[in-house]
Amino acid sequence: MSPRASTADLLRRTALRMFTEQGFDAVPVTAIAKAAGVSHMTFFRHFPTKEAVVVSDLFNPLIAEAVRAQPQRWRPLTRAVRGLVAAMSQESARKEMSSQEFHERIRLAALTPSLAAAVRTAGQETERAIAAALAAPGVDDAAARAAAGAVMGAASSLLLAWAGESNAADTEAADAAATLSRGLLSLLGEA
Repeated sequence: MSPRASTADLLRRTALRMFTEQGFDAVPVTAIAKAAGVSHMTFFRHFPTKEAVVVSDLFNPLIAEAVRAQPQRWRPLTRAVRGLVAAMSQESARKEMSSQEFHERIRLAALTPSLAAAVRTAGQETERAIAAALAAPGVDDAAARAAAGAVMGAASSLLLAWAGESNAADTEAADAAATLSRGLLSLLGEA
């Protein structure tokens, strides 16, 4: 692991612990940096905002590749849903989504209004990437944007509800990937 990655991990772990203990809004960046043994400027080299500690990397733009790999003969919504479900079935995604840290991050977002909004904002980058991946001859731009927006809106809502309702000790409820897959497939009438 590179020193940069280990510092980011230290900052994320420290921040999550402090947010859980004291509440997101009560913890300033300077306190996180001090507890991690770094300067507040080091914090900002790794995270552009305090919210980014919680919401960064929740929706990986590489999802677009899984969407692009779906048959172009399918409707944009079908391609978007199937692509996201395929991306979540990959080992690395399942591992991340079943981690305690993932659950803590999403739970914090679900319980903190400013973070719930940040989750939706963070998903916009992935939404744009999905819309671009749906671009194909004969696919209307509006249809691609609508499908991408529907999938990312649904994913955000499903994850926030999952974290707000689930108990990490309950393995069935704690399976974010399964919850997300079921909810997304319902957009296609398959759940």
